[in-house]
Amino acid sequence: LASSTASDVYKRQKIMPVITIAGNDTISVEDKREMVKKVSEIVSDSYGLPIEAITVLVQAYPKESIGVAGELLSDRE
Repeated sequence: LASSTASDVYKRQKIMPVITIAGNDTISVEDKREMVKKVSEIVSDSYGLPIEAITVLVQAYPKESIGVAGELLSDRE
């Protein structure tokens, strides 16, 4: 019995890692595009999967919806 590679397992079982990145909404679409590409490449390499198997979700929150150290980011300005 030959050992299966991660790519073989992906093809049979459609394993699809999902990475969620949450942060404030100040990042530009261009920067999100670059971040998604880099994260996808790293995860693809780490898992030994084709990049098509990787899903990256970017959750952007307004500053009034993020609390740090007991206060809203919008109150720190």
